[in-house]
Amino acid sequence: MNNSYKKFAYYYDEVMSELDYYSWVEFTLNYLKPQDKILDLACGTGTFLTMLKLKGYDCYGLDLSEEIIEIANEKRKINHLDINFKVANMIDFKYDIKFDCITCFFDSINFLNNKNDLSKMLNNIYNHLNPNGYFIFDIASKYLFDEYDNSNINKDYGNFKIDWITKKTSPKSLKHTISIKEFDEEFKETYFEYFYDLKDLKSNKFKLIKLSGDFNDDLEPEDERILVVYQKQTNI
Repeated sequence: MNNSYKKFAYYYDEVMSELDYYSWVEFTLNYLKPQDKILDLACGTGTFLTMLKLKGYDCYGLDLSEEIIEIANEKRKINHLDINFKVANMIDFKYDIKFDCITCFFDSINFLNNKNDLSKMLNNIYNHLNPNGYFIFDIASKYLFDEYDNSNINKDYGNFKIDWITKKTSPKSLKHTISIKEFDEEFKETYFEYFYDLKDLKSNKFKLIKLSGDFNDDLEPEDERILVVYQKQTNI
């Protein structure tokens, strides 16, 4: 199943403009050295990587959505930045280089629909990291999944209106139905997210360095996002 953004990609930046990208950047900077090579999985339109590039890092990004990568490349050209974007699956992507840090944020891992894909992704990330490299990611908490159920967001952005309905289709899956109306045109797209516990992401190939709930130093029951820092094990 292709669970990637299509027409919604062209509205993504405006809808996501309220995200505090600085928090993700500052969290990641704790594990970077000057001029490190970074790969961002499910990179969206590249805002996170643009911020890191402006700080001097060597940035690469991939996303399953062709439309999203088209927009990311347009932004890259407008800003005269050297960032390598490509359309690829975060499960089985391939590069002939290795990275000092690989990231995957904004609950993108929750778009994977089975544990087998999770395992394949972790193995692939391991193979693409330099010794002692970091994999930094977040997942949606159980609290956030429960909060999403029967959620309905209606917002008028001036040039378009969005109606975003989220419902549970099972105890561990969410269905997002996004309807956007612009002038006399309207379209609807559907995406799915799946709940994963931290134990589902365990791997003896990585050492757990940090767990954070909503960028704090601990985990609380009402934290919406769980941030995880793994470091590649080199003695296995």
